[in-house]
Amino acid sequence: MKRRHFKPTRKNKTNSERAIVNKVIRLEKRVWKMAQERDADRFRQLVPADAIMIFQSGVVPQPEYLATMNERTISRYELRRFRGFMPNSKTVILYYEALRLGEEAGKIFPQGSVIESTTWIKRGARWVAILNQETPVANS
Repeated sequence: MKRRHFKPTRKNKTNSERAIVNKVIRLEKRVWKMAQERDADRFRQLVPADAIMIFQSGVVPQPEYLATMNERTISRYELRRFRGFMPNSKTVILYYEALRLGEEAGKIFPQGSVIESTTWIKRGARWVAILNQETPVANS
């Protein structure tokens, strides 16, 4: 008897990718919560030392972000319209709209919404965020 190999259909792959993207969206939301709570240890688990964040104020490597975490107060934030895709099996790129209120080193965050984009990669069994960028939304 000849063996037949099951080839996953595109639909199966799409369902699998959707599940992974949804998992990473939950991790992204956790990063925001850890940033708001100033929980450096848990933040570090999701955002490794080689990660880069690109804010309106400039480029911030993860060690610098953690070193200045206590100077940053995120009093409130809203995350909406999450989208994500997988260019390969070990990468998820998320983008969504964020509105955040707070201050850093005594200066109020720039007003208005931003489009956030975060690149997550799978390292071993864990997903980690390695690049985040915010872009202001015009006339928000």
